[in-house]
Amino acid sequence: MRCPKCNTEMPDDATFCTKCWHALIKPDEPIKKSDLDKEIEKSISAINVPLTLKIDMHLRLNEAQVKEVEVLKKKVCDAEKNFGEDTAGFKAYAVLGVVSFNSKKYEESDEYFSSAIKCEPERKEGYHNKGIALYCLGRYSTALEYLDKAIQIEPFNAISWYSKALTLIYINRLHEGISCYENAVKINPELKKIGLLSKGKT
Repeated sequence: MRCPKCNTEMPDDATFCTKCWHALIKPDEPIKKSDLDKEIEKSISAINVPLTLKIDMHLRLNEAQVKEVEVLKKKVCDAEKNFGEDTAGFKAYAVLGVVSFNSKKYEESDEYFSSAIKCEPERKEGYHNKGIALYCLGRYSTALEYLDKAIQIEPFNAISWYSKALTLIYINRLHEGISCYENAVKINPELKKIGLLSKGKT
């Protein structure tokens, strides 16, 4: 490298010019996507929350998890700043969506799930979670559309059938709701223990 003040040729690892003593500042190295992806995956593992929502989900995050959520948000911002929108990966957006939902920030969670879907449109979790967020926002018709997409991807997805049943019953489409509930119970008999009519909007 050359000293910007006196133009003396210096070794690449020099920290100051030996002729004029000018401090040499190295340019920042560009962020590597692979390195950032590893950091994001590390945060996701540390937060450790389910990727699939339930309408009545309530998670208790400890202090370490809450701090790691803020770290993940920063890393997601870094990814989008350096590589464009929706480039942080499905899991990152899904985790942040689940955490936002858990804090009843439904609009925010809906946006995160939209980004997750853009990352991996073939995964059922994105559509299912967005459907749940929309349900909690009172957008029931659109919620049903996303739950249907989740079911189309995985027809034996009991939790999506169950969530669809709750949504239909909430808007007084009882016959359809009961039919969906029966489908859910056929796939996962454990859901019968939970019941249906006792559930409602969070």
